[in-house]
Amino acid sequence: MGEFMNVSERPFSAGQNDIIKKMSGEIAKTEIKAVSFRMKNVLVVTPFSAEQDLFMLMENDFRKISRSEKSFAQLRTDAQDSALKKYGNVSLDSIYGIISKTGKVKNTESLVSRECGLIERFSEARYCGKLLYNEALKHGKKIIIVTDGMYPESTVEKILEKCGYNNYTLIKAEDFGEVQEKSGIEPSGLLHIGSNVEKDVEAPILKGSKALLLSAEVPLMVRSGRLRGFIQSSRLLDIDSPEYLALRCAFGLYAMYGFDVPQNKAAKSDFCNNPYMLGFIVYGTFSLIQDSYEYYDQLKQELSSPAGNNQKILQGRDDFLRVFNQYFFEFDDFMKYEGFELPFEFLADHSAPADRMLLRSCISDSTYKKWSENVTDPEILPVYARTVKKNAVSQLADKLFPPGTKIRTIADGILAKSHR
Repeated sequence: MGEFMNVSERPFSAGQNDIIKKMSGEIAKTEIKAVSFRMKNVLVVTPFSAEQDLFMLMENDFRKISRSEKSFAQLRTDAQDSALKKYGNVSLDSIYGIISKTGKVKNTESLVSRECGLIERFSEARYCGKLLYNEALKHGKKIIIVTDGMYPESTVEKILEKCGYNNYTLIKAEDFGEVQEKSGIEPSGLLHIGSNVEKDVEAPILKGSKALLLSAEVPLMVRSGRLRGFIQSSRLLDIDSPEYLALRCAFGLYAMYGFDVPQNKAAKSDFCNNPYMLGFIVYGTFSLIQDSYEYYDQLKQELSSPAGNNQKILQGRDDFLRVFNQYFFEFDDFMKYEGFELPFEFLADHSAPADRMLLRSCISDSTYKKWSENVTDPEILPVYARTVKKNAVSQLADKLFPPGTKIRTIADGILAKSHR
């Protein structure tokens, strides 16, 4: 599939350009002889905003060979945690060795092959990471790519080849000390680029090397505004369920594209004061359920059709539809559009002043005045990278009030407030 979008066609903000310039300048320094890059989140990204989402796409494969009552996503996540606790690191062999017992599967080869195939399919080069990688190549630096060793080397090499990376030394390591030792470079001549402050910045500096932080896209997306926290609050008990997989993937794409080059939250905006990004996550998702949406007020009716008013919003919407289909058209069985109305309802009910101004030309003066007077602050909750296991009360709620029912939505709202 190759790089899913040519990000360089989008104009970057002054802050984003400054980040690229400063990081490129550090790479170009003559005392730097080698640059090491973390592969995950820095050079390679996927369109998932939660770790278990890839595993949900393997549920049918799992059901063909197992009668376990647990979902494959839960078994796979638990097995990885167990392998890390037992061995101190993880590999697919150790993970699937555990799954063969907990999931009652005699032969896991088909599942291993399927996971490797999916991670290869969904992996893409991170534009900002590749730009820095090419900068290192241009200046003749030795390039080291660091992996955590979970996937087989053959799979890692296929991913890197697909993403256009070559001329590198591959090192499997979690600890930067291993990277430094295996690099063959004096500490002062090694520059490390990663996404984890402790592992990728503090550790190299303490060992005499230099380091740059290239923050992961999903945390940047979460912190950019209140939208993702609003989703978490609105669907407190169900957001990690298969029904909301498509919505989580939508936010994965939003992070993958909108926050490829780090950018900070803009004042009085939840979309970095960028009409394109508003169009991408709000009108992109809304377009897929608009025909079935029930309008209860004039504001939402007027907001529903930005066509012809703001071309950047329309471009963002159309790009979302294109890439969402590009990635997930093969997985229609899993892509239920539950919650796709929530970003639009957030815009209508809780939008920040700068975001309302982006749509000023789309609605009448009287409706805009009423909108500004009636907007409220949203309920928001923290967003976690991993599924939070449900307690007994949550599990009972699943049985008594099925996800998606009106009474369940009311209950979720009450629970969200009780967690604040």
